[in-house]
This record gives sequence, structure tokens and C-alpha cells, in this order.
Amino acid sequence: MITRIKITGFKSLMNTELYLGPFTCIAGANAIGKSNFFDALAFLSNLADKTVVEAARSIRSENQKHSNIE
Repeated sequence: MITRIKITGFKSLMNTELYLGPFTCIAGANAIGKSNFFDALAFLSNLADKTVVEAARSIRSENQKHSNIE
């Protein structure tokens, strides 16, 4: 079981550390980074079978139509 996640420099998550238990609820006010946290997890998961560029392209973007990742 994953018990701790540290995210540095991913979207709005500059230096975030989260300790997880058997059941963890992610809740909070709008625009504090909840979705960015899940995007970081999706990016990490995508790295298992994609290149870094493909993994980056597959995550949600604030401006998906204008994203240019190469």
C-alpha cells in the first residue's frame, strides 16, 4: 500500500506531501489542487507503459486545445 506521496513542481503542486491511510478522502475548497493531485497520479501511472511525452500528453490540461508537449 502506498502510504506517502510527495509531489514537487507539478502544475500548482510546488511542494506537496500527502500521507495516506487505508481509506483517504481528498476534499477541500475549489482551486487548491485536488484535481492536480489526481493528474499527478495519472501521469505516474501512465509512465508504466508510455514514454514521458506520451504520459504528459495524456493528462488533463487547463488548456488542452493549446497544449504543445514535445
